[in-house]
Amino acid sequence: MKLLVGLGNPGERYARTRHNIGFLALDALAFRRGVSFSKGRADALVAKFELGGQEVLAAKPQTFMNLSGASVQGLMTFHKVHPRDVFVVVDDMLLDLGRFRVRGAGSHGGHNGLRDIEARIGKEYNRLRVGVGQKPPQWDLADWVLSRFSETELVCLEKRFPALEDCLVTWFQKGEQAAAAGFNGPWRPDIQA
Repeated sequence: MKLLVGLGNPGERYARTRHNIGFLALDALAFRRGVSFSKGRADALVAKFELGGQEVLAAKPQTFMNLSGASVQGLMTFHKVHPRDVFVVVDDMLLDLGRFRVRGAGSHGGHNGLRDIEARIGKEYNRLRVGVGQKPPQWDLADWVLSRFSETELVCLEKRFPALEDCLVTWFQKGEQAAAAGFNGPWRPDIQA
């Protein structure tokens, strides 16, 4: 089983914010698979489906971003999932909107959600960073990641999210290097289409 975790904060206050791109991405993936999320163990909303020949447990921790590791650790323990079978979808404000960065084991890179996961399960898990757009110089970091996407940005993301499924299938079937080679490059959506 693969544990696919989308990071975000629960509640309407945080819906459609940059920090919640993990939730948005998993919602889009679940919709494409014809499943919905329901309350699961370890304070998470969960959905199960098959992807690329793998059983996937998709999870949206409801612990708030900075405590995401508690939920991830609880799900891993209950479902007996090894860290190398954990894939975390997370926002990255250093990447252009919708750009992917596939990465296996590594550091949290200053992201508090990843920092908490790392503190609880180590560094061996996988990360799929999704660009939320670079922070304008005049913006405070916290204000930027908690700002809502514009309608135009949401249209761009809707066009990008189908590639998330392709990226994960490649990762599951062919490994990190193949997924990185196929999906880490620049992405320039035609938002007028």
